[in-house]
Amino acid sequence: MFLKNLKKNMILPKKEIFINKIVNIRGIDVHLLSITLEDHKSVLWVMYQKPCCVDEEIYEEERIESRTNKDEMMNHMREGMNDINIYISEIIIQNQKMKFISSSAGYVRDYEGYMKLQHFIEKGIDTTNWNEVHLDDIVIAAYEQKENEEFPKIDYSKKLDITLTVSEDFKEVLINQPICLEFGEIERGNKFYFYDSIEKKNRIFYIDKIEHYDVWEEVENTFEKEMMKVLSEEQVKEMKEGYLDVIEKNCPKGMNLAMLEYETEDDIQLNFYSKKYLDDRPVQKSSSCSIMFFKSDRELGSNGFQSRLCKIKPVEKDFKGNIDVELFSWFKKIPEEIIKIEI
Repeated sequence: MFLKNLKKNMILPKKEIFINKIVNIRGIDVHLLSITLEDHKSVLWVMYQKPCCVDEEIYEEERIESRTNKDEMMNHMREGMNDINIYISEIIIQNQKMKFISSSAGYVRDYEGYMKLQHFIEKGIDTTNWNEVHLDDIVIAAYEQKENEEFPKIDYSKKLDITLTVSEDFKEVLINQPICLEFGEIERGNKFYFYDSIEKKNRIFYIDKIEHYDVWEEVENTFEKEMMKVLSEEQVKEMKEGYLDVIEKNCPKGMNLAMLEYETEDDIQLNFYSKKYLDDRPVQKSSSCSIMFFKSDRELGSNGFQSRLCKIKPVEKDFKGNIDVELFSWFKKIPEEIIKIEI
């Protein structure tokens, strides 16, 4: 390692507000370390322990060999069970607001992590909660303010009076509920249910229809009518070629996409997949993105709730039969949290 690289990993602030306070955020003890000003950039530093809600040996035993797309997706969800995503979007300290535009986090497993931790130990953080925690399980996170924004001016004769805003988050929850649906519209008011294993209750949703969507015709209209207004002919051609490659991966030319429109009474996002896709063997993903996102062309569905779309699978243009789908998962919203602290 060169000296210049070593220096980049050090915290050498021009100004620093030392906080040294542990707060509980979404069940996790988070140590607010300090706010630093360095290279025209202000950063809030925090530290926490990797959650241990899943024993790693048990996880390895429960891991499924990825023989199908469904196996791969379930393994991915299991791997995420120990993940923690705490994004502090704002701090108010002595009535001075700092908004953060980005964040980064890393375990204390290398020189960079050691030197960051050393800085805060030298500043005098209380390590009582962390003395018996392995360094590999300690995370140091940084929340960065926009460059050149004003650094807080602190009156140390007064309490710090800190208010944190923690952004909302979403957690994917497994359902695994098979449904056989006939192509076309479904009668208004026909309720479907799935069991919410977190809140221990049934949730209601509606499937309005499964219909054909000619994605190839749509892309022609989009590029010919919309993109030509703001881009050059060469830019349109380059963008179109890339997008057509994405479409080909999702829907072969000459076919339509089967699109499912649904509503939920609790305004939650559901994930539907065709049984065929879930049973297929995983394919090697290319470096180019092949995911497509769709938005309903109407705000409310036929039952009066927000309308959402979900891509199911490619079908022949004259297809009118039944489709076996699975309500695979849903996203539980973790609401924004406001935390007030006095130091």
